[in-house]
Amino acid sequence: MGFNQAKTDDEELSRQYVRQVFAVGRETCQTVAEAIQTTTQGNFAFPVNDDASLEISLAILGTSFAALKGHSQVMNADRGTRVEMFCKRSIDKDYDLSSESAAKLKASLDEYQEAFQKSITNNSNPFGDISGIMLCRCLGPQAIALCLFGTGSLNPFIHQVVGDLMTMTITQSMTFWKDE
Repeated sequence: MGFNQAKTDDEELSRQYVRQVFAVGRETCQTVAEAIQTTTQGNFAFPVNDDASLEISLAILGTSFAALKGHSQVMNADRGTRVEMFCKRSIDKDYDLSSESAAKLKASLDEYQEAFQKSITNNSNPFGDISGIMLCRCLGPQAIALCLFGTGSLNPFIHQVVGDLMTMTITQSMTFWKDE
């Protein structure tokens, strides 16, 4: 397969991947809500709505980009960079977004990638940071309800449960590329 054919294939596969991740984000939103409901013994309801689903999708996608660009055996870093470019192009073209809205989504993707990279550099679990960012972005000021009393620190049990869900979801979503 020549370079131009691989580019065309990766471009179409990237579009499919974005669609798949948006669908996975919607499903994962319900799972996160159920996990938080369980871990708070019914005292907190995580929103199951388009905004929360989108944020979860962005966390999955942004983290996947970081992993595919050198922290995964699924593909080499150069291809991971191309896939990221094609996915971002899909966000620009395929979802009828204003240029401002598309730019905000892509900035969120970059934020999740940066958090992943920073965690890897600091030899810490990147999925913990990613889940913390995602929870705070989904909940806004309501995130304080998931913090340890009198602190701004997320309850470590809730943080771990959501981090584990995100780890499994991101890992599973990346299997899309395994045989491609």
